[in-house]
Amino acid sequence: MNTALSTGRSEVTPAVDRAVSVGSARHPVARSAGDHSATGRGVARPFASLPRALMLGARTARPTLTLTVLICALLVAAVASGIKGLYPTLSERVAYAASAGESVSSAAFNGRGYGLTTLGGITAAEVGFLGQILFPLLGIVVAVRLTRREEESGRTELLTASRVGRLTPLVSAAGLMILTALATGAVMTAGMVAVGLPAAGSAWYAAAAGACILFFGAVGLLLAQLCQQARSAQQLGIVIFSIAYLVRFLVDGLELGVVWLSPLGWLPEVRSFDAPRAWPLVAYGASALLLLLASGMAAVRRDLGAGLIAPKPGPIRGSGHISAWKLALRSERTATVTWAFVACLWALLIGGFSTEMTKIINDNPSLLEAMGLERSTDLMTMMASIIIVAAAGAISVQGASHFGAEEAAGRIGLLASTRCPRARLWAGWWAATLLSSLLVVAASALILGIGTAASSGQSESIRTAVEVGSSYLASVLLIGALSAVLAAIGPRWPVVGWVAIAWTVVVGFLAEALQLPEWARDISPAHMVGVLPVDTPDPRVIVGQLAAATVLLGCSLFIFRRRSLKAG
Repeated sequence: MNTALSTGRSEVTPAVDRAVSVGSARHPVARSAGDHSATGRGVARPFASLPRALMLGARTARPTLTLTVLICALLVAAVASGIKGLYPTLSERVAYAASAGESVSSAAFNGRGYGLTTLGGITAAEVGFLGQILFPLLGIVVAVRLTRREEESGRTELLTASRVGRLTPLVSAAGLMILTALATGAVMTAGMVAVGLPAAGSAWYAAAAGACILFFGAVGLLLAQLCQQARSAQQLGIVIFSIAYLVRFLVDGLELGVVWLSPLGWLPEVRSFDAPRAWPLVAYGASALLLLLASGMAAVRRDLGAGLIAPKPGPIRGSGHISAWKLALRSERTATVTWAFVACLWALLIGGFSTEMTKIINDNPSLLEAMGLERSTDLMTMMASIIIVAAAGAISVQGASHFGAEEAAGRIGLLASTRCPRARLWAGWWAATLLSSLLVVAASALILGIGTAASSGQSESIRTAVEVGSSYLASVLLIGALSAVLAAIGPRWPVVGWVAIAWTVVVGFLAEALQLPEWARDISPAHMVGVLPVDTPDPRVIVGQLAAATVLLGCSLFIFRRRSLKAG
C-alpha cells in the first residue's frame, strides 16, 4: 500500500476525494483494488470513466498546463515584438540574412533559417535555440507530472480502485497533452498575429511548436511507464533531448542533407514564413502516435507503482555510520552526472565549433567589432558560459527538490531522529550539493578552453575560459543558496528555483531580441557579474554575491532548524 494512502485520506487532494466519492455512489460495486481485479472490469473496460478522469486531470493540473501554454506563447510573442523593433526595414533584414542569420554556426545552434528577410523568419531563427530547449523539456516534464507523479502520490491507485479503467490514467494524460499542445498553438498564433506577423506563417509556426511539445510529451509518457520514479523519468528525458539536439546540431553544423534524422530538426523544416511544408507535422503526429501505443503496451505489462525498468536494489546491509555529505552525494549522483554530462557536452561542442566561427568573423570583421569582442572565440565562450552556469545551478535546484522529496517521504525525519542532528544533516547535504555545482563549472570551463584552443589554435582560449568560469562561481553559489532557502521553507518550494535558471538563460540568449531593460537583465545572477568575456568582471559584484550566498545559507539553516518537518 502506498505511503500516502496508509497515512490517511488527508494526503489526497480534495478534488480527487470528491471524484472518487461521486464515482462510488453511482457505482457501489467496486470499492477496492481487490474487487476491481476480481470482477475483471479493469480488463474488460480499460478506458472506463475516461471523461471523468480527463476532467479531474484538467482541474488538478490546471496551473501546470496553463503555465506551459503561457510560457511558450509569451516567449515567442515577446521575441517577435523585439525583432519588429530591431529590424523594421527590409534593408536591415537583408543585412541580418547575409550575416549571422545564414551562418553555419547559427544553423547549428538555432536550426536552419528560412525566410530570413521577413520578420517571421528572423523571429523563428532567434527563438530557435531557446525554443528547442523549452518546447521539448516542457513536454517531458508535463507528461511525467500527469502520470508518474500522480502515481507516486498515491492518487492513481486511489482512482483505479474504483470503476476507472486500467489505461484510463494514461489515456487521460495523453488527452491533456493534446489539449495543451492545441491551446499552445492557438494562443501562440494569436500572440504572433497581435504583434504584426502574418496569420498564415504564424499558424504554421505555432502548429510546429505545438507538435514538438506533443511529440516530447509522448516521449515523457513512455518514460513514465518505463521508470519507477518521476525523477528518473525526467533525467532520462533530459538525456534523450540532449542526444536529439546533438544529432541536429551535427547535421546542421556539417550541412548534411539528413535533416529528418533528429526530431528537433523537423521544427525549422516546417519553414513557416518561407514555403511551408507539412511533412514535419505529419512526422511529429505519427511518431507521437507510435509512442502512445508503446506507452499503452507498457502500461498493461507492469504493476501499478512499478516501472518496466526495475531500480537496482541496494545492499542488504548498510554501513553502521554514514556522513550527511556522503548521503547527499549518493542520493544526487544521477542528477549530478546528468547535468555534468549536459554542461561538458555543450562546452565540448561549442569549443569544437570555434574554427567555423573564426572563419565567419574573418570574412566579416565588422561583426566582431559590433559585438564588442576582441577575438572570434570569445563569442563561443560567452554562449557556453551561460549554459554552464544554468547546468551547474540546476544541480542545486534539483538537490533542493530531492531533499524536499526525502522529507515528504519521512526519511529526513528518520535520519534526524538518530545521532545525525538537523544542523549537521543540513550542512552536509548542502556542502555536497554546492561542491558538485562548483566542480561542474570548473570541469566544463576547462573542457571549453581546451576544445576551443584545439579547434582554433588560440592557446589563450584556455586561460579565458578558466577566468570566465572562475568569475561565475559566485553566481552559481548564489543560485545554490537560494535553492537552500526554498528547501528550508518547505518541500513544495524548491520548484521556484527553476525560475532563476530560466531567467539566466533568457537573459543570456534573448536579452537583445526581447529588448530587456538593464534592471531586468541584472536580475540574472550571471548578468550581474557582466557579459563575459566581453566585459571585465566586477569584483564588487562577485564579493556581494558571495556575501549574499553566505547570508542565505545561514538563513536556510535557521529556518530549517525551527520549523516542523513535513513527515517523519
